Amino acid sequence: MLRTVKADNQPPLHAQLAAELRRAIDAGRWRPGEAIPSERELMRQAGVSRATVRQALGTLINEQRLQRAHGRGTFVAHPRVEQPLQEVYSFAEQLHAAGRSVVDRFIQRRVVPADAPLAARLGLQAGEPLLHLQRVRMLDGAPLTLDNFFVSYRLCPELLDAPLAGSLYRVLAVQFGLPVLRSTDTFEPVAADRATAFFLEVPVGAPLMFVERVGYTSNDLPLHVGRNYVRGDRCRFRVNLGSAPAAVELKPATEPPALETPSFE
Repeated sequence: MLRTVKADNQPPLHAQLAAELRRAIDAGRWRPGEAIPSERELMRQAGVSRATVRQALGTLINEQRLQRAHGRGTFVAHPRVEQPLQEVYSFAEQLHAAGRSVVDRFIQRRVVPADAPLAARLGLQAGEPLLHLQRVRMLDGAPLTLDNFFVSYRLCPELLDAPLAGSLYRVLAVQFGLPVLRSTDTFEPVAADRATAFFLEVPVGAPLMFVERVGYTSNDLPLHVGRNYVRGDRCRFRVNLGSAPAAVELKPATEPPALETPSFE
């Protein structure tokens, strides 16, 4: 039961209700992805107005504790994955290391001709065969990313039928001797189209981060292109930036030279 007290020495009712909901979420009363009671039920339990309930829910939505789905209700938000960008990373390996459950659901594996943009990024001729792997990466049972992975078919044709589990980077390095040593990543916020929304289980138009990666292996050979869509409500990226040394070194001023007193002889 949610409790609020109307008194001069107490916080506003909406703040009390937000605190009660926050404590209930932290205690596991509702799990991530689970709907909380309706506005009407919260009004009944807490003995407050609809405006108070909506203000309390708005506070927790702004804190990213809750998320609202139009026409469906309000749900406990999944905790966001934070991905640092200091070096080439593998989502799967980092999440497994953190004790999170990651499962890949492959949608398709096929050979496709390289279109002009992909061919340019991989240093190939347009029309050369590429291996295209498409998967949904599930984190703790809910979709996190929709990944499209393109690699030159002639570099690792066996990848078309190889068993795949966990990190594709580990498979490329261990089974094919093709480690990813560096990458160039481009980030762009996009809205989910109908197909992407279906696979990621979000509404059409939901905010996503589109990440295009070109990965390079030994001798700086372009190895793969990744075109991945990441749910904006479940992941964020962190970049640590340093300051470059100044082009002109500024030194503290020294004591000014003593001025000679003019003499008038």
